[in-house]
Amino acid sequence: MKNKIPDNFGGLPDKYSTYANSGIVVLPIPFDKTSSWIKGSDKGPRAIISASKNMELYDIETGSEVYKKGIFTEKAVVARNAKELTAKACNKVSGLLHDKKFVVAVGGEHTVSLGPIKAHAEFFKDLSVLHLDAHSDMRDSYEGDKFSHACIMARVKEITGGIVSVGIRSMDSSELKNIDRSRIFYASDI
Repeated sequence: MKNKIPDNFGGLPDKYSTYANSGIVVLPIPFDKTSSWIKGSDKGPRAIISASKNMELYDIETGSEVYKKGIFTEKAVVARNAKELTAKACNKVSGLLHDKKFVVAVGGEHTVSLGPIKAHAEFFKDLSVLHLDAHSDMRDSYEGDKFSHACIMARVKEITGGIVSVGIRSMDSSELKNIDRSRIFYASDI
C-alpha cells in the first residue's frame, strides 16, 4: 500500500505502544487530494513517524517522559475524496475519544483537520481552535469543492465559532465575510 505507515511513533517497545497500554494515539491521515500547488503532503505522516524514532524521549520543559503514558500508532485513515476523509476521520477520532485516548492526528494537507476537529467539538462542547497558517482558508468553496484545503476553516467555523487565526498573510477577498477580525492576527502584526 502506497501510504502504509512504518512501525510506530517513537519506535517504542510494546510496553509503551499497544492500544491497551496507551493514553495517547497518533492517527496518521496521509491525504493530498485537494492541494492546488505542490503535491506530496500525504507523505508527511510517514516521514514524521519514521523520524520520531530519532527523538529524545525526555522533555526538559515539563521534566517528564510523556511516552511512558503509552503512545499507540493507529492505522492510517485513507479516503478517495475530502468528504469521505472527513467522515472517516471524524468517526475514528470519536471512537478514540470515547476510549479516553488523547488523539494526535498527523496529516498532509489542511483538509485532514476537519474530521478530528468535528469529533473533538462533539466531545468537548467549548472547543477552541488555534489556526496557525499563512492563509485564512475561509473560502466558501474552491474549484467547486466545499471540502478543499482552501475552505477548511470555513467548515470549522460551521462547527465551532472559537477560531483564532495567527500568521495570516494572504487571502482572497471573498473570505473577508467569514473572518472575525477580533480573532485574527496577521503576519504583518506579529
